[in-house]
Amino acid sequence: MGPEQKQFAIIGLGRFGMALCEELSQEGAQVLAVDINETNVKKVADIATQAVVADCSNEETISELKLDDYDLVMVSIGEDVNASILTTLVLKEAGVKSVWVKAKDRYHAKILTKIGADKIIRPERDMGIRIARNMLDKRIFEFADLGSGIALAEVLISCKHLGSKLKNHPCYIKPETTLLALKRGPEIRKDPSPDTELETGDLLIITGPKGKLTDILRHL
Repeated sequence: MGPEQKQFAIIGLGRFGMALCEELSQEGAQVLAVDINETNVKKVADIATQAVVADCSNEETISELKLDDYDLVMVSIGEDVNASILTTLVLKEAGVKSVWVKAKDRYHAKILTKIGADKIIRPERDMGIRIARNMLDKRIFEFADLGSGIALAEVLISCKHLGSKLKNHPCYIKPETTLLALKRGPEIRKDPSPDTELETGDLLIITGPKGKLTDILRHL
């Protein structure tokens, strides 16, 4: 199912929520933007499919907006932890398919886990981890924790492997990991030949158990 067929609701229109609305809308998704603050709603009115001033910690509001019809609802309420928790609880009780929540800190995240949030995002922490990995090792272009012990990495081909064949690269021959694609400039090869000669600047997109993946990357 393409993004143009999906319906998303973003509750809380701070910088994070606003950025989500902009990106999802640009990709052609249907976006309902909700905030208790009218000024924030006006800012996103021309971007989102629909923008509404409402308090989503209220059961009647959830019902009126028919949020249980949406594919995913993101609770991106900023500083008001209580409102975030209550909104998440009401959404889950209303039978919303998938509820993602932005957490302020680990205590907030712990409570959200207990009340059944489907995914918890800690933007500053997650971005900090990704940037730190990039600072420590220039060969790792990107590293993302996918949850459930699985991670995804984009590994930059260095001079060391220039001209060698893909089948001889450590990321290819390890049985624990899966090569998803080879990226060369704007081109993405989803099923590259094992005999492909590697070039400097190529990116290998691989996935596997986080511990195994980290160990492989450490020994590149």
